[in-house]
Amino acid sequence: MNLRNLRQIHGFASDRLRQSTSQKQIVMIYAGLALGLTALVTVLSHVLGLMMDNYGGLSNLGKRKMLSTLQSMLPMAQSLLSMCLNVGYLAAMLRIARGMYTSPQTLRLGFDRFWLLLRCSIFKGLIMSAVTFVSLYFGVMIYMMTPFSDAVVEILAPLMSQMSMLNAQLTIDDATYLLLMDTMTPAFVICGILLLVLGTPVLYNYRMTEYVIIDKPALGALAALRESKRMMRGNRLQMLKLDVSLWWYYLASLAAGVVCYGDVLLPRLGIELPVSDTVAFFGFYALYLAASFAVHLFLRNRAEVCYALAYDAVKPEEKQDSGVVLGNIFQM
Repeated sequence: MNLRNLRQIHGFASDRLRQSTSQKQIVMIYAGLALGLTALVTVLSHVLGLMMDNYGGLSNLGKRKMLSTLQSMLPMAQSLLSMCLNVGYLAAMLRIARGMYTSPQTLRLGFDRFWLLLRCSIFKGLIMSAVTFVSLYFGVMIYMMTPFSDAVVEILAPLMSQMSMLNAQLTIDDATYLLLMDTMTPAFVICGILLLVLGTPVLYNYRMTEYVIIDKPALGALAALRESKRMMRGNRLQMLKLDVSLWWYYLASLAAGVVCYGDVLLPRLGIELPVSDTVAFFGFYALYLAASFAVHLFLRNRAEVCYALAYDAVKPEEKQDSGVVLGNIFQM
């Protein structure tokens, strides 16, 4: 398999999917679990919000704090469970790409390697946080050294002149704050461009980390990151081309995501909805879940098998097939 031959990858992916008898069942279970988890977290968050509204006054401050803590922990729990489900799904698609027997049991693999996945996620988060900090730092420095910052200085100069030793607090009213944000738009653009330039290569360096964890669980988190970086050396542009060739999948995913915000977008287009805001929110959210399920069912397997084939194309050749580590007989 050659990563530079995208037509070959797409054709081989189609053949592997036709040969698999369980690929539809796997993606249906995965999509049902992942989207069901998303729906459950959304409903629970809404219920907790209603409960906090009912507990007013100082006497119920402790209850509100506890409910707020639970509400803030829900997205964290969802992200951890989704991480494990996603790796199990990738393992199933990798087995299909290799022509191996696959069953829904493969979806459990991510939970078996939870701690390794968690460490990898933490390290990747730290790396991306460092890249973001560098982008913001140099973006602000560039902004301050250009004429774009003159408008901000003109707004802040009168406010700074009103400060004294007795009153060292800088007070900004809402109108001034909005004007300040508008004048700082070039700073946001510069920081965004730097983040795109610096962050994109870093993200592509670690695109194969999950596959390395699937194939070589004995490696540590840092070793898996280094292995992915070594594989992607000289292949980042080809991976970008593969992403572009899967535009139909990303376009469909984007369209499904837009449906989720129908209750916000339609009023801005002058279309008033004859239902309450809560009903509109959950109605469009249900449509989003249905659209996302359709994208998973009809499109995602093809995209993920292509990525699995790309991984096999860039990984170093080994004397013995490492595919056996994708799971024991009870996880296939």
